[in-house]
Formats: sequence, C-alpha cells, structure tokens
Amino acid sequence: MPPVAALRTALSAVQKRFPSLGSLRARAALALASTDPLYPTKVAIIPLDMDRTATKRVLDSLLLLEMPLSYSKLAANELEWHGTVKARTLGKDSRVQGAQQLSETVTNFIQMFGVPSSFLLKHNITFLESVRTPESHEDIYESCHLHLYISDSIPSLTERLPETIIPIQRILDLPSIPTESQNISSSAIVISTKAAESLLLSDDEWAQKSNLTTLAKILTDRDTLFRNLVKTVIKTCEDYVRASKSYVDTSLRTPAEGDDVRDIVAARKNWAQAAHTELRDVLVPGLESFAKESTWWKLYWVVDDLKEDIGERTVLRNFLPTAERALVFVLGRLSTAPITAPTVRSTVSLSTSIFQTSAIQEKIDKIGTSIAEAKREVKDGLLTTLHADAQRLIVSTFLLTQLPVALLATAGWYWFGYTGYSMSGLALLALVLGFKRVQSKWDALVSAFQREVHDAARAAIDAAEVEIYDAWEVKVADMESRIAGQQEVVDALKRNIE
Repeated sequence: MPPVAALRTALSAVQKRFPSLGSLRARAALALASTDPLYPTKVAIIPLDMDRTATKRVLDSLLLLEMPLSYSKLAANELEWHGTVKARTLGKDSRVQGAQQLSETVTNFIQMFGVPSSFLLKHNITFLESVRTPESHEDIYESCHLHLYISDSIPSLTERLPETIIPIQRILDLPSIPTESQNISSSAIVISTKAAESLLLSDDEWAQKSNLTTLAKILTDRDTLFRNLVKTVIKTCEDYVRASKSYVDTSLRTPAEGDDVRDIVAARKNWAQAAHTELRDVLVPGLESFAKESTWWKLYWVVDDLKEDIGERTVLRNFLPTAERALVFVLGRLSTAPITAPTVRSTVSLSTSIFQTSAIQEKIDKIGTSIAEAKREVKDGLLTTLHADAQRLIVSTFLLTQLPVALLATAGWYWFGYTGYSMSGLALLALVLGFKRVQSKWDALVSAFQREVHDAARAAIDAAEVEIYDAWEVKVADMESRIAGQQEVVDALKRNIE
C-alpha cells in the first residue's frame, strides 16, 4: 500500500478542488475509504446479454473459492448458507459480504446476505450483483473497485461494454471450456460455472477448467485494485487540467478564437457604444431642457423646484437609464460565463460556483452600481449644490445689490430732496444690475452643472467598461490559480501512487 497519509491528503484535495466529472469525487471518496485496511474490496458483477439464471452461477461459484469442491466435504452450515444465497430472488440486486453467521435482509431494491465464506472473510471482499443493464449502473460505478462484466457472448464483451474509466474485467462464461480457450477472447477470463455448479470434480480439475483461480488472484490483489482505482482518479484529473489549460491558452486569452471571451468583449463594446450614444442623444438634451426650464428669469419662482421637480424630470430620469438596465445583462453574462474547457463542460454545471470566489462576485456586483452611484452623486451632490447656489445667488443679489441701492434711492428722495424721477432711475438701475448679476452667475453655474453631469456620466461609462474587462481578467486569473492548485493535487497523487 502506498503512503497512506499523503494519499489521504491528496484524495481529500480532489474532492474539494475538482468537480464531479464521471463520478470523480465518488471514486476519490472510495479510494480514500480504501486506505483503511478494514474497508472491504467491493466487486460488481454485471451481466451482458446473458440469462439471469446463468449469471447468478458466477457469484455462486465465487463464494466457493478456497473451499472443498464436493458436497461430501462441505459442513452442514456451509450447505445452509450457500443454499440460502443460491435461492435468492433474481429480480433484485444482491450484496454478499463475509460474516461470522448467516444473515439475510431484503428491501424493495436489494437483498443483502452475510455469509461465513472463508474466501470473503479472509480477503474482506463484498460482491454486488446487479440485475440491471450496463447503462443503469451509476451507483455501482461509484461504489466498487472492480467491475466484472459477465457474458456468454464474445461480441457482447467486445462491443456492448459501456464506456467507463472504472477498472473492469471481462468474464466469458461457457457451458464447457474448449481446449483452445485462450483463443476465444484474449481480454477475457474464460470460466465454466456449469463445471463449478456440479461440485463433482476434484479441486485441481475444477480450477483448471474454470479458471476461477485466475480470477481469484485478481480479486485478492487489493494493492493492485487500489492502485488501479487511484489511477482512474489521476487520469480524470489530468484530462480535466489539460483541457482547462488548453482552453485558457487558446480561447480565454484569444478573443478571435474563444466564444466566451469574444462574447464578453463584444458585449462590453456594444454596451459602451450604446451608453455613449444614450449620453449624447438622451442626457445632453435633458441637460438642455433643464437649462431652459430653469433660466435665470424663472429662477425666482422655480428655485425650490430645481432638485425634486425640474432636476428629476430632465436630468435624473435621462441619466443613462437604458445603459443601466443593459449593464445588468452584461454583468449577468460575465458572472455566469462558464470558464471551463468545452471538452468537460458537459459534465459541469454552467454555474461557475466551482471557480468563482465571493471576492470576484463582489467585484462584478460593484460594477453594476457605477451608474447608480453616479446618479446618486448628481442628485445628492451636484443638484443639491446647484440648488443651494441658486438660493444663495438670489438672496445675496437682493440683499447686497438691489435692496441697498433701493434704500439709498428712497433715502435720497425722502431726506435729501432728490427728485423722485432720478431716484426711481437709481432704483431701476440697481434692479437691472441685480438681474444682470443673477443672469451671468446663474448661466455660469448651469454651464458648470451641465459639464459636471456630462463628465460624471462619461466617467461612469468608462469606469464600468474598464472594470468589466478587469473582472474578466481577475476571473481568468483565478481559474489559472485554481488549475495550478489542481495540478499540484495530480502531482501529489502520482508521486505517492508510483
């Protein structure tokens, strides 16, 4: 057995760092459990185009290994438990494991036997006999070290075997063993359970004709079975890492070739173009409407409506509403982009939960608030400041220019005897100068406001465009980091299994 502690660490890392590709995690869990010497060797017996009655003889024969092959030599308790197993129901899966006493449990789906078989007890082996077709054995694939595919037809063993990475052994069961049995199928062990069932042959003759001793050597070589199982884990992990590296190199870093990165780049470009168009065609006219509705001579009676009414209708409602909604779609596309190689994508959920860290998702979510934050800054910052400046302008003009001169003209007429005509002219001049001051300063304030809103919108678009690409780069870099970690796990497995 290879170094246990290092292997357990590497197999645990497989379960954490790799998706469940072809029951990868289940096989890693099986290998991890198998590092315990008390964990049984599990062997699946699977029929291929073979009569169920004939298939059951294989398990019946395997249970007799390392026992005398004559009824006269079998003890009464051995006849009892073997007879109980032979009488099992043919319509359910069966599990047979070693036990000190005979036990039998039957459920709706499986019948379980504990038998005092010296072969099972000595080598700690559990047999899982299936009655289903090879295409419906997902649970067996995940729980057994070795699969024995049984058939009495050579084409079945060579053409009907399902594709699987799990270690398998072909068993060709014939009524009698031809002399040239080795020519029947070079990849199959040829046995005759008919000969075993008769229990009339001597030990040596039966073993020679049935080749069950060859199969027994395979079943009892726990170290080889364990290594083969771990090698399937290594192969799946290597294929995954290789495909992921290739995908990063040839697709994610090459927009002209990679569908995913090309879609992201195109979505980012199209969004930015549409956002700038909306800035020009929607927000700029809205700012012009704001200037018209709040022109200086209307300012005296609309000053309190600048923020909540005029500003809301002309500026905030036109502050890139379509671009803000479209950004949600782009970010959703970025967030759910399946950054994983196409060769393995069929076995991985399109969700990138196995890749995407919370930090990356937070970065993506933050991009989605860029326009909203800019709009909030316009409302709470620029519009509030403009409203305060407008009030200050009106009050200061009245108190510092118009009112003092008007009082001076009144005093000149009342106390100093100046003509009403001349003093009225002076008051009118003060009024005109005040209006002139309001006009010039308000036009400057509005122009500055329009410029600042325009710049804020453009900055929000530019920032979102850059951050979309940055988030994609961070996501790809995170994948590369994870691939490097997965490669370390593969190297550790190879180093400790060889």
